[in-house]
Amino acid sequence: MKRIFRILTLASLVLMLACDTRRESDSDTNDNEDSKEVAEEANDEKFDDKSMENDADFVANTVAANYGEIKFAGLATQRSANPEVKKAAAMMVEDHTKALNELKTLAQSKSITVPVEEDDEARRKTERFSDEAGKDFDKKWCNEMIDRHDESIRKFENRMEKTEDAELKAWISKTLPVLRNHRDHLKMVHDKIKDTNT
Repeated sequence: MKRIFRILTLASLVLMLACDTRRESDSDTNDNEDSKEVAEEANDEKFDDKSMENDADFVANTVAANYGEIKFAGLATQRSANPEVKKAAAMMVEDHTKALNELKTLAQSKSITVPVEEDDEARRKTERFSDEAGKDFDKKWCNEMIDRHDESIRKFENRMEKTEDAELKAWISKTLPVLRNHRDHLKMVHDKIKDTNT
């Protein structure tokens, strides 16, 4: 009963986040503009130093990616019937929400403009997955999340090597183990799904 309540609470959090970010997006950007692109353009105008500009691009991209992963994970808490997938998705919502809030605070302290929602590509993928169900949904969802985490890990490792910003480097160093843990857990869940006939 406690697990069901926790999943429902997390699903409600995802829905509130989706509504809140959509409202922010409607007031801050044109409907036809990708929020991530708007943020990147603002940062390009704001920062002259190449290293700071690259850091700002990384932060903007990572904020957008976190919004996307939170919504994509929220979809699994609603559509999957597999307890392992639901548990993994709930963990993603919780951890990525925490990382997102930390990064937004860091961005604000450095005057970095960030997106208010996921990018268009992530939104389209979530919409496509909304029509999936059952074991096919679970397998495809796990594969997509593994790919996203692999890509994020590569980007984090690359930026940690190149950034000169000590605070950003510390945040990356703190967050990387979480991403690796997510990826490994998702692979384990995916393997369990493959091994079952249900």
